[in-house]
Amino acid sequence: MLPGEASMKLIHLSDPHLVRPGQVLHGLDPAKRLSTCLDDIARWHGDAAFAVISGDLTDDGATETYTWLKHRLDAFPLRTFLILGNHDDRAAFLGVFGGHPTDANGFVQFRHDTEAGAFLFLDTVKPGAAEGAYCAARADWLAAELDAIGDAPSFIVMHHPPFEIGLPRMDRLRLSDTAELQRSLDHGRDIRHVFFGHVHRHLYVNWRGLPCTCLPSTSHQVPVTRKATGTPYSAEPPAYGIVTIGAGQVTVNADAYLHRVPLGGDAAP
Repeated sequence: MLPGEASMKLIHLSDPHLVRPGQVLHGLDPAKRLSTCLDDIARWHGDAAFAVISGDLTDDGATETYTWLKHRLDAFPLRTFLILGNHDDRAAFLGVFGGHPTDANGFVQFRHDTEAGAFLFLDTVKPGAAEGAYCAARADWLAAELDAIGDAPSFIVMHHPPFEIGLPRMDRLRLSDTAELQRSLDHGRDIRHVFFGHVHRHLYVNWRGLPCTCLPSTSHQVPVTRKATGTPYSAEPPAYGIVTIGAGQVTVNADAYLHRVPLGGDAAP
């Protein structure tokens, strides 16, 4: 932001992979872990403007699971924006979250204007597939929104990354064709940041000059070195991001809320 422009704080969390109440996933309880995360955010960051969960809200796409999430968010003090990931079911989600905004074609895409800029939430779901897609219809919506935003700052929130991250398994599951996305992004005059999910890691990438960040899942993670774990998933610390926008920069602090272990002594960091 330029001097005198508005500043703002928001919370980014991702990939809770909720399952039906009472069930576990990869030996973890996703609902309990998400609830702990939301409680921590409410305690320490109730002054944030809003929160966003960047996809894979559920692992099973079940109506019962979305119903649990809706009831849990009803008790959460921050306004929370939701987008979908490859584990989600668009119809089941919209059936529970009635009135949730969509674009004219029924994709779960929408815009939220703030004093710090416009946030554009994208739908990268390709039904029946783990990789993402961004078709011409979705890209046309994004291009039109960026044209309307003009010279004002904008921020993108999406699930699938449109680039490789160096993990072969996840790279096979990224946005499968980026041509339409790139076409639409070319309409943006001042895109400040891209927030994404899907890869279950704390990650920074500069893609086509755009700074992009991802947060770990609130549940299970994807190890960098799979041979070190022998499994496709790991129990590395979950985290959420405290995002501050202002003073000419975007700052993302990752808080590993389940692993705050105090240390003794007076040593400086």
